Amino acid sequence: MYLVNKPVHIAIAGGNYGGLSALKSLYLSLLATNPDYDGTSQALANPNVKITLIDRRDGFVHYLGMTRGLSQPDYARKLWVPYTEMPWLQHSSITIKQNIISRITATHVELVDSEHVEFDYLVMALGQSRNAPIGVSASTHSEYLSAMDKYHDVILNAQSVAVVGGGAVGTELAADLKTDYPDKQVTLIHSRELPVPGPFMDEFRHEVVKVLNKLGVQTIFGQRVVEESVSVEDFSLAHVKHANLLPELIESVKRDATLVTSSGAKVHADVVFNCMGSRNKSPLVDLASSSDAPVFSTAGIRVNKNLQIDDPQYPHIFAVGDVSNRAAVAKFAGAAVKSGSVAGSNIAKMVLAKGGDVELGEMGRRGNAASAYSRIKLVLGEHHTVIQSESGVVPPEMASRMSAPDIKLGKALKNLAVGKFPSHSR
Repeated sequence: MYLVNKPVHIAIAGGNYGGLSALKSLYLSLLATNPDYDGTSQALANPNVKITLIDRRDGFVHYLGMTRGLSQPDYARKLWVPYTEMPWLQHSSITIKQNIISRITATHVELVDSEHVEFDYLVMALGQSRNAPIGVSASTHSEYLSAMDKYHDVILNAQSVAVVGGGAVGTELAADLKTDYPDKQVTLIHSRELPVPGPFMDEFRHEVVKVLNKLGVQTIFGQRVVEESVSVEDFSLAHVKHANLLPELIESVKRDATLVTSSGAKVHADVVFNCMGSRNKSPLVDLASSSDAPVFSTAGIRVNKNLQIDDPQYPHIFAVGDVSNRAAVAKFAGAAVKSGSVAGSNIAKMVLAKGGDVELGEMGRRGNAASAYSRIKLVLGEHHTVIQSESGVVPPEMASRMSAPDIKLGKALKNLAVGKFPSHSR
């Protein structure tokens, strides 16, 4: 064990894929350092290190599976894993603050109750925001289960469902709902002529449409919703406290609605899900730039290859996952996990170097930087997957073999060492 004059305080803002991966890396590098540590029990106490994890939830959420969770109740119950089920998080050097972040500065994280969490090093793993239910408005495991029960009951009793927004999330949701409820009318409305906007090939988009048609999803493309009348709006809570900071606190579900498109067509649906895209967390980040380029742009927080903020004022602050501008155009949970691990390892190296020179690890960009196209995988119900690589669309049979039946839930839980302790060998 190394000794310092005062404990090093590391804060992690965000406790999901990237934040927990960073924390696991710090655990292995700064806490599980005794020679006989073998991953079968808690690491020894280390008074020289204090790590504070800040998140409004009391657990990890496997967002990758959320559209499937809305169509399959049993699967939904597995998507939220309380932090208490990760024994390594109960280490004496780790504190979990369940709270909402209101502001991040160069020296502290400010919470909505005005508490300040001071830090020597910070990992920003803020992710992006989507309205609930995809964004998940619950703060506790019990709230989540109750909310999902309500969604499932509403979907079960509906004859028709409309999904507004044909990006990756809306497309997957429409496919999941039609797969698991083939007798319901499922309509996908999207403002462009083809779904899934972004740096993707039309061949890929046409393959997505082919699958949607095969499933029986009714598609209305090239039209936007310009008017809606809603009879039942008990899910829509536009004035939820702190919703200005976290759009996921606002429910987007509408019931018994009539939608009018830009062509004048009317679509009635017993349930409407709004999947109109995500928002970044730039309002939370109060970091001035030392150049003309902002720290936080529409592409994300500007970071260097070591995942430090790309500004000489902030070598002690790292950004990982979707909040970083090194994230792929199509956001990947795997990239968030990898970047969290790199950032955590780099902070540990800096701590152990005690101010000396140190060679930090690098985070490469996913895929071929020279390609005009980004990689993306869409899981469209249990039986169809459409994948685009930088070079083209993967044949359907091969794409199906490349898709995990549980949408990588098992892999996520293994990576997070749920029910056990991290091991240096894993």
